[in-house]
Amino acid sequence: MAEFIRIPGNPPPEGAEVFDFMAADGVRLRGATFSVEHPRACVILMAGRCEFIEKYFEVIKDLQARGFSVAMMDWRGQGLSARLLPDGSKGHVDDFRKFVDDLRLFTEEVAMKRFSGPYFLMTHSMGGAPGLQLLADGYDKFRGAVLCAPMTRLYAPGAMRIVLNVLPGIASALGASEAAVPSAEDHSMKFDGNVLTSDHARHDRFRELQTVAPNAVIGAPTFGWVKAATAAMNDLHRPGRFENLKTPVLIVSAEEDKLVDSLDHETLAARSPLIKRVLIKGALHEIMMEQDKYRAEFWKVVDEFLNPLLVQN
Repeated sequence: MAEFIRIPGNPPPEGAEVFDFMAADGVRLRGATFSVEHPRACVILMAGRCEFIEKYFEVIKDLQARGFSVAMMDWRGQGLSARLLPDGSKGHVDDFRKFVDDLRLFTEEVAMKRFSGPYFLMTHSMGGAPGLQLLADGYDKFRGAVLCAPMTRLYAPGAMRIVLNVLPGIASALGASEAAVPSAEDHSMKFDGNVLTSDHARHDRFRELQTVAPNAVIGAPTFGWVKAATAAMNDLHRPGRFENLKTPVLIVSAEEDKLVDSLDHETLAARSPLIKRVLIKGALHEIMMEQDKYRAEFWKVVDEFLNPLLVQN
C-alpha cells in the first residue's frame, strides 16, 4: 500500500492521495494527486533525477494557491516506484523513451481521468528531457509547459562532453551498463559546497526526507543511464526536431547552474517560436527549491506565461 514519506514541517498538501499504478510494460509506479475546489486547471508535475514526490510539497502548495490541481509520479527506477536493478541504490534506465511512455500514460490514464483540464506540464531538470521529447513528438494534450532547468545538455567542459558521449557506450558494449559511474558526487546530503540550492532550510528538508526514507534514495547513475540520457539529449538537438511542436513552452534557466548547461536552453529556444527562455540571475540549479527571492522571480515569470493560456478557449 502506497504511503507518503512524512517528516515534521512538511505535511502533505490538501486533497492528497497517493497510490501505485502500472506502467504499460508492467513496472510498478507510484503516483499522487492533489485536488482543490473549483480548479482552474491541472498541472502534471515531474521531478528530476534522485527526487521524489514529497520534495515538491511546497511547490504543489504554490500551485494549489493558484487554483491548480496537481498530479505527480515518481519516475521508474527512483523514489518509491519500482527499481530496475537488484541493487536499488543505482540510478538506472536503459532508454529515456520509457520515461516518455510513462509520462504519457500517467497524463492520460491518471491525471486526465481524475481532473478536468486544461492541462499543463511542469518539469525539473532530468524530467525536462523526456517531457520535451514528448512535446517535440507533436503531443498536444498540454496547453502549455514550464521546464525548470531542463536537462538538455549536461554542464561539462568540451572534453568531458566527449567522454560522456563515448565512455558509456563503450562500458555498455563491454557489459558494464549496469555498473555505477564512479565519483558521482551527491550534493543533496551536505549543504556546504552543494550546487543545488543556496537555501539552507530547503536543502535540509530534502536531506531529512532522504534520511527517514532511505528506500526512496538512489545514488550514482549507471553507465546505461548516462548512455540513455545522452541519447535523449542528442535527440533534442536533431535538425528539425521541433517542427511538430504544438505546445507553448517556457524554459526557466538558472544563471549559476553547474549541472545542466543553461546556455543550451537559449540555443533550443531559438529553434522554435513556441519556446521562450527566461534566465533567473543568481539562482542555482534547483530554482523551485531556492531562496525566496529567486522563487518569487520564478513564479512571476510562470504566472506571466500561464495566465494568458488559461483564458484561451
